[in-house]
Amino acid sequence: MNYLSNLFQQIQQTIPIYCPTVLSTKVGRTPKVSDVQLCALYILSYITNIPVLNLAKTLIDSSIQSWHLFRKERTKRIYKLLREYMQNRAMSIIFLKLLLGERVRLIVDGTILETAKLSRARTQKIKRFSGKAFWGKKKRKLYSHHYKREVEFEELYYGVLVMVLCDENGVVYDIWFHPASYNEVKSFRLRKSKSKWFRFLVETFEVIGDKGYRGCEHVVVCERKESKSIRQAVEGVNSQIKVFNYISRWRKGITLLAYLYGYAIGYSFFRKSYVLG
Repeated sequence: MNYLSNLFQQIQQTIPIYCPTVLSTKVGRTPKVSDVQLCALYILSYITNIPVLNLAKTLIDSSIQSWHLFRKERTKRIYKLLREYMQNRAMSIIFLKLLLGERVRLIVDGTILETAKLSRARTQKIKRFSGKAFWGKKKRKLYSHHYKREVEFEELYYGVLVMVLCDENGVVYDIWFHPASYNEVKSFRLRKSKSKWFRFLVETFEVIGDKGYRGCEHVVVCERKESKSIRQAVEGVNSQIKVFNYISRWRKGITLLAYLYGYAIGYSFFRKSYVLG
């Protein structure tokens, strides 16, 4: 318990450094959980695999309820603060690499995050997301012992496509999501058209992608073994997202964004293998 509390305090101390606007955020009456504390809870949730609400009850006040943390307008504010924190900290890493004369190479990839089981999605009673856009298909090849060869089949799922842009060390520079029916190239282009931060990254530095990104501007398709080994960093990020999704218990898209940024910051700068030893 003491260790968890110390880690919580440590994360809180870093937030005003990379996110100065958190100090100028004005609210009416003093909330039970401050914005700095709530940002730290989102990050700590990834490290401990404990939902934000449970952490708040344990570390701050046992009487805290979900409406103290997850109101829509407040979640929007927390999402923006976490985004600012991640971008400023990523920018400091870029400056350091450039000063040391190191090459900045980024890797892009996507993964499907299921928001409901197929049987439940067909009932059309999904609180998280609803609509045809969230239905997706993916072709896969598996070896069949019966046919003695690889067999291609289509896999159906209901969810969102989470896209990640990270470097060779697994530090996440940007993260976003689109409906599962979007392919990765379409999601990449939409992000580039709407986000100045993402546009700056892909137009300034080398971006590596898999064969699915052939024909996509600003993306170098990895063909050599060296490039393929570099892509393992983004595979590690994606694998942890799916694990983290099970404990997050999000209900709205803006809450998912806040969790994704909290996860990205935790994975990049407070990795479990370093923090938990």
